[in-house]
Amino acid sequence: MSFVLDDYNLWGDNALTDRQTGRQTDRPQTLSEKIEESKRALRLAAEMSLEYYGQPAILCYSGGKDSDVLLHLAENSLDADEFEVLNAHTTVDAPETVYHIKDTIKRLKDKGIKAEIDYHIDENGRPQTMWRMIVEKQMPPTRLMRYCCAELKETSTPNRLALLGVRETESIKRRNRDIFGVRGGHYGLLHFFR
Repeated sequence: MSFVLDDYNLWGDNALTDRQTGRQTDRPQTLSEKIEESKRALRLAAEMSLEYYGQPAILCYSGGKDSDVLLHLAENSLDADEFEVLNAHTTVDAPETVYHIKDTIKRLKDKGIKAEIDYHIDENGRPQTMWRMIVEKQMPPTRLMRYCCAELKETSTPNRLALLGVRETESIKRRNRDIFGVRGGHYGLLHFFR
């Protein structure tokens, strides 16, 4: 199976391509166009994951609004066996967020979608927590020293295609990302939203 990414118009410019003529227009996408583009990207990612990794894509679920929107799109555009859901427990989420994550994971399991929470158990059987990392690093994470994501989130999906909910309005760096990208050469990432 081969994939023609250009057919999906996923590259983040605000121009739309007319499928018949190949011409681009400069008008911004409507919400429904963005939703349909996102669903096409999810379907392509699911195909790519099965083709290249031999496993379903993993939707990285934080319990926040970005991952809730991405999860909603995945549930409405993919079959239950085309994606899995993984929450990387950071130990610093608000109790309400933790309850929401647990309720969502249960709901997904009841629907037949593989979903789990990764508690990061180390080789000694102890959970790796943010609080332990602060002691080990002798400082809390900062804007410039962001070890928490690298150790608690990004290690959860090695050699898998990971789906992440990301709003381009969060930062200039995120705005300039392509929808598909590779992090550290270990796994594929699909970034949303545009």
